[in-house]
Amino acid sequence: MHALLGGRVVRALQERAEHPILRFHRRWIRSAYRPEVQVGALSCPRGSAKTWIAGQLAALSITPGSPTWEERVEVLAVSASLEQSRILLGFVRGALALQGREDDYRWLDSGQRLACTHKATGTKLRILSSSGKRAMGLAQFSTIYADEPGSWEVRGGQLMYDALRQSLGKRPGQRLMLFGTRAPSEPGSWWPSLLDGGSGPGTHVEVLAAPPDAPWDDYNVIRGANPLVHVHAPLRRTILRERDDARRDPAARRSFEAYRLNREADVFNDVLVEVEAWKRVEARAVPPREGRPVVGFDMGSSRSWSAAWCLWRNGRSECYALAPGIPDLAERERQDAMPRGLYARLYEDEVLLVDEGLRVSRAEVLIGHLADSGIRPEVMLCDRFMVPALMDAVRGRWPVVPRVGRWSESTEDIAAFRQLVADGPLSILPKCRGLARLALSQSAVKSDNQGGTRLVKRQHARSRDDVAVAGVLAAGALVRERRRPARRPLRSAIIR
Repeated sequence: MHALLGGRVVRALQERAEHPILRFHRRWIRSAYRPEVQVGALSCPRGSAKTWIAGQLAALSITPGSPTWEERVEVLAVSASLEQSRILLGFVRGALALQGREDDYRWLDSGQRLACTHKATGTKLRILSSSGKRAMGLAQFSTIYADEPGSWEVRGGQLMYDALRQSLGKRPGQRLMLFGTRAPSEPGSWWPSLLDGGSGPGTHVEVLAAPPDAPWDDYNVIRGANPLVHVHAPLRRTILRERDDARRDPAARRSFEAYRLNREADVFNDVLVEVEAWKRVEARAVPPREGRPVVGFDMGSSRSWSAAWCLWRNGRSECYALAPGIPDLAERERQDAMPRGLYARLYEDEVLLVDEGLRVSRAEVLIGHLADSGIRPEVMLCDRFMVPALMDAVRGRWPVVPRVGRWSESTEDIAAFRQLVADGPLSILPKCRGLARLALSQSAVKSDNQGGTRLVKRQHARSRDDVAVAGVLAAGALVRERRRPARRPLRSAIIR
């Protein structure tokens, strides 16, 4: 009987729902309600009725006699905010009203609490606070419905997911069901990692998205990622209008790909590098070290890291960073609102170093690491105000060259970095990719009214963009060198 639970749930929804249950919804439900599955995740574009189907399932869970109802057992739901949870609760109320059951429930809607309770049996749907700390210790529930986890705050969202997932198994049949678009989650955070990991023991994951290499504005591609356009004309017109806007505006295109195609794309308007473009960099073969690299160096102070991006002429890149030891990485990670364990993984990969016992790291520690790794820069570039301190750290081992931080120089360096990303030959050593991704996700490009661009921190003091700053410096130097006319060989004559 339990093996057929998913089919029974689908039939119950089809009998009760105001609108037809679409094929991809039915397919996911049948798999997510298999007896061995505890965590089910459904990710699809905006406008795919994710919250609606979550509301239908939640309403079914508190309806006496339904396949998923249990007397006097809680059903839980959580969103990024109570306002967003009210949308889910509205779908629950609508589903019950359609069955003439709305008055069978006691409804609570205050500034702090949302819930509905079946008066006769005590079965309750309770909306959880968006705080992961308050979600600890959950036990007497049947199912948790989590809406749009990609919009949860990065670190708090990880804590919430951990709390919900670790609440499972305290009673038979408990499940956590997650519904959401990939965006706007941070790259490397728990939600995209769950989606990319796919189905496994105890977990069923389905992702409805446009293929990464398919043309983003082709209607057949859009239709494949958005099944509702077949049956809902207003949505179809809206999506096609957004597509036409995106054809004219690159920023609108990023948003369209993220939300309407459910692709991994940065939804900010000021990115240094597009996600898909950086994936192509990571896919390139990394050549060996040949010759001596150009190194961009960003020297940190106080909370900042020091960072070095080593760039060889054949495109090989290696990047490293140095953080002060006080506070420790776990506390620094919390202050920066980063995914739990990220800094520890970078430390284990030996690309993030720690200057133990200090509140301001010493540049010579990172310089020494480069030298110990066999890296002998041909030249090292840094902001002109940091040249004296960097020269002291280098101690004459290689030249240090200042780079003026004017708009014109910054614009040139950013264009150079983007050129090496788009046209090659930029590649990145595998162990350095996580650090580079972090830096790129934390950096933004600011424009002036004359077409100039400058790299800025996306979250001000919390952004760890230091490696991206160093990479832009190195790219600018390498591209400028390539543009210089080749030197003519010296002419000589032998006189007899």
